[in-house]
Amino acid sequence: MKVRREAIPYALSGGLLAAFFAAAGLYYAAAPPFLFFLFSLFFFRDPRRVFEGGPEILVSPADGKIIKVTDDGEKIFLSVFMSVMNVHINRSPAEGVILSKEYSQGTYLAAYHEKASLENERLRWVIETRFGDIECTQIAGLIARRIHPLKQAGENLRRGQEIGLIAFGSRVDVVLPKSTCELLVKPGDRVRGGISPMAKGKIR
Repeated sequence: MKVRREAIPYALSGGLLAAFFAAAGLYYAAAPPFLFFLFSLFFFRDPRRVFEGGPEILVSPADGKIIKVTDDGEKIFLSVFMSVMNVHINRSPAEGVILSKEYSQGTYLAAYHEKASLENERLRWVIETRFGDIECTQIAGLIARRIHPLKQAGENLRRGQEIGLIAFGSRVDVVLPKSTCELLVKPGDRVRGGISPMAKGKIR
């Protein structure tokens, strides 16, 4: 399985520290950084995801659990919570073009907290698709301290293509146009980024 290059600084710090303690004969002290080295490789894994469904299906942008679904009559809002054990690669729900990428600094509330969408460090993507504009916001959590974007505004995206990742536990908020999207998930559902159907769309 592929491991993202973003793992290098995390894994290298743990590996070097473990090697230093081991060379000094401090094997018990070497164990925690060595475990962090292994965990970094596991956390930044990037499994190949291919969705075989029809072009009308929008896929989940993240692995994790649906913790929130609401709508205001015009838009559908949902949130996917990712634990540290989930794959943290975030993906485009549909084929389209990145209209904008907006980064905001913030605090580090627990990702499931209601205010996290407004107060935490976050990166908001707006993607123009055949179903209308879709928003995906990567939100750093209590443990997460770094959002890594993998694309830039103006780039074309395939459905399920990687747009970014968040280091160590986080959340992704999605906004869909209600007039063209029929939601296929509900709170409590477990989803996998790039392959779990999230909504069924109709071309605008």
